[in-house]
Amino acid sequence: MEREFAELAHGELLGALASGEGTTVLTPNRRLAQALRSDFDQAQAASGRASWPTADILPFDAFVRRVWDEALYALPGGRVPLMLSPAQEQALWEEAIAGSRHGGALASPAAAASHCRRAWTLAHAWNLADPLPRHESGEDAQAFNEWAARYARATRERGMTDEARLAGVVAAFLQEPGVNRPAHLVLYGFDLLTPQQRSLVEALQALGIVPRASRAPAREARASRRSFATTREEWEEIACWARARLESNPGARIGIVVPDLAQSRERVTRVLARVLRPVHPMEKGPLPFDLSLGLGLDRYPMVADALGILRLCGREVALEEASRLVRSPFLGAGQAEASARARADAALRERAALTISLESLGRLAAVSHGPRAASLLDRLSDLAEFRRASMFGAKPASEWARAFSEALRVAGFPGDRSLDSSEMQLLDKWHDLLGDFAALERVTGKMKHSEACARLERMARETLFQAEALEAPVRVLGILESAGLAFDHLWISGLTDEAWPLPARPNPFLPVALQRRAGIPHSDAALSLELDRRLTAGWLRAAGEVVVSHARTHQESELAASPLIAHLPQATREELAVPAYPTLREAMRGTAKLERVTDTHGPEPASLVRSGGTSLFKDQAACPFRAFAQHRLAARELAAPQPGLAAHERGTLVHEMLRGTWEAIGSRARLVALAPGEKESLLEASATAAIAVLRRRRADVLSGRFERMEQRRLVAIARDWLEVEAGRTDFEMIAVERKTPVTFGGLTVEARIDREDRLADGGRVVIDYKTGKARANIAAWGGPRPDDPQLPMYALASGEDVRALAFAQVLPGAMQFCGLAMEAGMLPKVTPPDKASKRLALPQEWAALTAQWRRAIEGLAGEFRAGDARVSPKSGAKTCELCAQKPFCRIAASARMPEEAGEAE
Repeated sequence: MEREFAELAHGELLGALASGEGTTVLTPNRRLAQALRSDFDQAQAASGRASWPTADILPFDAFVRRVWDEALYALPGGRVPLMLSPAQEQALWEEAIAGSRHGGALASPAAAASHCRRAWTLAHAWNLADPLPRHESGEDAQAFNEWAARYARATRERGMTDEARLAGVVAAFLQEPGVNRPAHLVLYGFDLLTPQQRSLVEALQALGIVPRASRAPAREARASRRSFATTREEWEEIACWARARLESNPGARIGIVVPDLAQSRERVTRVLARVLRPVHPMEKGPLPFDLSLGLGLDRYPMVADALGILRLCGREVALEEASRLVRSPFLGAGQAEASARARADAALRERAALTISLESLGRLAAVSHGPRAASLLDRLSDLAEFRRASMFGAKPASEWARAFSEALRVAGFPGDRSLDSSEMQLLDKWHDLLGDFAALERVTGKMKHSEACARLERMARETLFQAEALEAPVRVLGILESAGLAFDHLWISGLTDEAWPLPARPNPFLPVALQRRAGIPHSDAALSLELDRRLTAGWLRAAGEVVVSHARTHQESELAASPLIAHLPQATREELAVPAYPTLREAMRGTAKLERVTDTHGPEPASLVRSGGTSLFKDQAACPFRAFAQHRLAARELAAPQPGLAAHERGTLVHEMLRGTWEAIGSRARLVALAPGEKESLLEASATAAIAVLRRRRADVLSGRFERMEQRRLVAIARDWLEVEAGRTDFEMIAVERKTPVTFGGLTVEARIDREDRLADGGRVVIDYKTGKARANIAAWGGPRPDDPQLPMYALASGEDVRALAFAQVLPGAMQFCGLAMEAGMLPKVTPPDKASKRLALPQEWAALTAQWRRAIEGLAGEFRAGDARVSPKSGAKTCELCAQKPFCRIAASARMPEEAGEAE
């Protein structure tokens, strides 16, 4: 700002505020007002005072709002227009756009309305609000002209105004009785006054109030520059620099300016938290830094879950969102039932489709592998009942706000645990948001649930929140928040030639030439350079120590220092006295005495009867740790929902289809005697019965057209397979899907044999269906750790009269038997061991083969009974490739992967 007002030194300003002569100080932003108020309080305390009046220091827009508040209550009704909330502004802009000739062509009217609000604010701040010159206006500006006229008419008819026009509105009320005017006015820290702000200041001048200017005292700064290979290295040093300055002087004021704070907020928070508070990540407590930029309300878990509950009350939601709600601590009894709800979530993922309704969620959450989450089920049931009664039809915003609040109450929001201070503030902000939503009734009509929910979500996204806390010694600021502030130490990051000065960003709804003539910052490159040059000069005199930095590379691009800082001398880390601080992990390892313990065995199992079937032996053969984790510790990966049926569910359908088919046919003689029409009827009935079995679990995906397609698939597969079966010698089916306990090495599991047939000579055949794309492989039956011991176990458990065992590969285009038999001809293409491929390395005699199987399987049982839990994958990386226990055994982190596995990777 040009020196058009008399200057008041910083010390004189503090004295004027202490004199009680009615001095009001206006600042360009809230952060600068807080800093000046803190300076004043410290000066009063240093002078020996125990108490003092609060200084009248506030941002410019807060002063405008205060004048409006006073006029609203002091003047007769109707003279002062009511204030639109941001959400009401958005709704009126959307209404103006929807009713225009351009409205139907827009992909996102809501996004266009948000851009219009920004253009409207900019136009009034810079006195560009009159209809734009048509000869300078492009299509976007002309559309904005039309929308702005509609919006202005709508606000005028309702007797309302908005934040953008408020300064002009209150200027007319400054001389009214009942409106307090400052005796003295000081503009603090302004580099630039917009024409709208200047008009209000001139209105105060006309009333005899002489404005003066002031700013923080300039400091003799030691300015230097640092460059880094990457942004990551830059932030590691910034964090260490801040910690060093804080440790040397706990009372120091430390500032860090981040030009792209909105985009890098999470990274900045993570690095600073790790270095400035090196404690356990789960330990709560205040951080020694604060960021000037809050997050949208919807980014906080409490509000995100509240919105998720409301969405669930209206329509199906993604399973991932429903899963999060089931485990949410913000639903009633969420903490008390945390374990039971985690089990319910695991069961839910096994049965649900990609999207799920509230009623389906309640039904599926009741199916759990452990204790039921009774409170959750009750709340879901009550919520479904409330939804049917109160969540349908069109309602005004106020009624939706009440319905939303009641739905959350029914769900037990915000949960059963005690909220901390930040969460209590967040909850208050959420209630304020619902109040603002209810006020939409003044400018909107009735809306359905989907529209009401979408509006509330957008309001939450656009409402920034940051919990209030004690003032932190390290402040992380954006560009505008840092202007005018004074520090002891200041670091400005990210000043590359691409990022600083900021590129021109003219508003697309206002003619660029008009913006340039008005002098709007960043409307063109020259204006942007001029403003950023002033900001840079302000930074370089804002602290005793100033460091600017930039990265030299970003991804594949090479970067240089901004020309605005290239003249500064470069400094080294040693010259800045920045030590390297160890991470929490390094500190713990550096102070602890590590003891290595080789722990490869657990205790013997309490019970030798195990659930899980023959997969226990398969897992023990693949890797003892896998078997221990899955069958002793019940460690399972969560199911991943997918569209339609999963591969294993399609396989289950084929199994059920063939089970029903063979229960009806019973023998080869009956099969070959079936008339074609009778066979087709039988297959269709079996397919219908198979689908009915699975529909009890997956009704959401087995219905309508998909059900008919699946039925045709099953009939076609079974028809082709029966052709293969018809080519066998005579046999009689004696058991199908038979469950039987089998015991090896003292360990008992339950086997489920797909099918047993009796041959004409009395011998038996054990058959296991394979429906996946992977080819059946009898090589998986060999060796001391057979990859797939299931069929050998079935054969051994079924008795000495088993003459053959085989996979029935039921795969379109590759229907065949694959196995071993005592004699040739028992099954098509199934040979005795001595005729099998030499590469299988199997015993030549049937008796020797079964003996080898028994030794291998009993050996695996003995390992499991002994508690063997070695991390020992049989085939290295190939065994581990699809194993769900890798995060548990940490084989990659422990560098124990066999050498050949590394090559396989």
